[in-house]
Amino acid sequence: MNADDIHNAAMRYAMERTPEALDEAVQVALPLCHAIAARFTGRGIELDDLRQVAAMALVNALKGFDPKRGLRFTTYVTPTITGTVRNYIRDRAQLVRTPRGLREQGMQMDRALEQVTQKLHREPTVPELAEHLGWTLEQVISVHASREKSQVASLDAQDENGMMVFDHLGNPEKGFEDFEMREDLRKALMTLSNEERSLIKFRFQEQLSQQASARKMNLTQMQVSRMERRVLKLLKDVMQPS
Repeated sequence: MNADDIHNAAMRYAMERTPEALDEAVQVALPLCHAIAARFTGRGIELDDLRQVAAMALVNALKGFDPKRGLRFTTYVTPTITGTVRNYIRDRAQLVRTPRGLREQGMQMDRALEQVTQKLHREPTVPELAEHLGWTLEQVISVHASREKSQVASLDAQDENGMMVFDHLGNPEKGFEDFEMREDLRKALMTLSNEERSLIKFRFQEQLSQQASARKMNLTQMQVSRMERRVLKLLKDVMQPS
């Protein structure tokens, strides 16, 4: 995936506006679509569906791209595709209404997690959490899984380029390397433990699923999910203070 190739193909279509030029630009940029779609796996939606949504957003972005604005196409298209996929997931999530009972159990589980984490000075295991709550293992896992299906990451604050923290962390192009050198990101990463930095590497550089990351880190998927939300919120707070 080469940002220059994607930009040049988009420029050709902007000048020619032919079906052939559009098809070429789409084919060149499809790997970028697939990379963005892959960031949103594990949320109850098939990867093929996410790729299709990303591809449709790409076509719309190509048709709306105006070189006179002076933007590189990848700078313009990446947040466009990401936003479209995120909105699609949100729309789908609205159809999966968490029953009141599950919402209440989820809030109870959150409180218990905080209490046990403070007591143990680490994330509790599923059995430890179940024991604290007086629940069965199956109940803890069921409540967590139900909440994950209806929950969408909310790192929506944009930087000056219209990009979001989550997007920068998952961007495999050179733009990510440049962004990584920014003082605010270095400062944010310094606040993480070795385990948390490993999670960032597995999830956003190697683009592993939560399950695969959990196996590498000898943790449960639920522990990885909790750690990921905590780490991303911390990075957002450090890099984009209110």
